[in-house]
Amino acid sequence: MAKRVVLTDLDEALGEGWLEIPESIPKVKSVLAQLRATGSSVVLFSVGDRLQLELIRRTLEINDPFIVESGSAIFTPVDQNPFEMPLGDRDGAYFVMQLGCPYVQARAGLRVIANMISYPLKGFGDFTIPQLQRLVGLSEEAAHQAKAREFSELFMTPKAIEPTVLKQAAEAVGFNVIWRAAEESRFSELLGAGADLTAAVQALLSAYASSGEPLAVLGLSRRQSTLAGLHAAIETIGNESTFKEHLLASASADSWIEAIEFSGFL
Repeated sequence: MAKRVVLTDLDEALGEGWLEIPESIPKVKSVLAQLRATGSSVVLFSVGDRLQLELIRRTLEINDPFIVESGSAIFTPVDQNPFEMPLGDRDGAYFVMQLGCPYVQARAGLRVIANMISYPLKGFGDFTIPQLQRLVGLSEEAAHQAKAREFSELFMTPKAIEPTVLKQAAEAVGFNVIWRAAEESRFSELLGAGADLTAAVQALLSAYASSGEPLAVLGLSRRQSTLAGLHAAIETIGNESTFKEHLLASASADSWIEAIEFSGFL
């Protein structure tokens, strides 16, 4: 039987606010328990940082590896490591495989790029906790977690700069930009050149497949472009591994549960 891996886009599958709906958590945990009973791993990935994902993983009692900051790093709990060869170096309670750059480099890079395009770029690190609370609608605790980035910098998407101009300036000094239009988010993201969701998923799936066992992978997101990136990652694995995708109509706990049930993974 193939090893099952469920790749969940935390931002575009479960979405925001569902943790505040009391009835959502027991329903999600029930499905997770069923997945664990079948030997499935549930890998969360997100724009969010480690502290933000840790809160959700504790709440849902998920112990599998996870991917942070848009593919900037993979965290595997040391005491729940499923791989013969650990992914990355040990850092406290985790093995960490870093694909992106340290946060201080991202912060410095944002200042350099702002000078190159002669336009002020304001990152998360420039905001106070109260300012972030007002901008994003976060609680004080959530705002502190959102400022605990380790590998990339979120910055306010500039209205007067074309995306190509910003991306070219970033690439010229060794960074990548994920541009997010105003209707998606107020914040775009500056990443180290090696940070990439597809690359991170590929590294993680390769580790799962290292025993020679084929994988059955399920990708869940509300974005077709994200699912395409996951598909590209599984195509590099070979060994008869398979990929199913489910494009969710909405980001919610109920939509995620329906997708799992429809997939046949339970």
